[in-house]
Amino acid sequence: MKGLVFTTFFDFCGEQFGADLLDDAIDAASLSNGGAYTSVGTYPFEEMVALITQVVRLSAQPMPVLLEAFGRYCFKAWVQKFPASFEGQDLFDVLANIDHFHGMQVKTLYPDAELPSFTPVERSADHIALEYRSCKPLADLAVGVIRGAAAYLEAPVSVTYRAGTDAVRFEVRRQSSVLTA
Repeated sequence: MKGLVFTTFFDFCGEQFGADLLDDAIDAASLSNGGAYTSVGTYPFEEMVALITQVVRLSAQPMPVLLEAFGRYCFKAWVQKFPASFEGQDLFDVLANIDHFHGMQVKTLYPDAELPSFTPVERSADHIALEYRSCKPLADLAVGVIRGAAAYLEAPVSVTYRAGTDAVRFEVRRQSSVLTA
């Protein structure tokens, strides 16, 4: 796993829970390098699992809630790095083009990154279905990315997913932003 994910997770934890909880999680995770990561390095996924597990334990946040919040944070970080990729875009276009974004932005900076794949399989004006494939079981983080994109683009949606044999299928439906009396 790229060090950028670790450093982004540290920033997220620092903002959400404070430096003390993060330090305690790093200590409790018994990491081989003591929690020193560079954004361009590559590190074992098991170390991220150990960190997340300790943050869950120390914060009393359920794992899915923590991963979703981190996914939202990740989307916000993407917007800060690459604002032109998202400004004025339609949410469904952004979601349908995540793999393209990965190829143009992330793979350029980190050619050896193992990235998840989001393949649009159905689309209408009010619905998009995506198949998510990843070598890492992080569907709740992907939900956070989707919800983070929806919040940033001011496009209210509902998001559901179900695991299949070789992919997770996300169903994203637009919600009316008009309130009725």
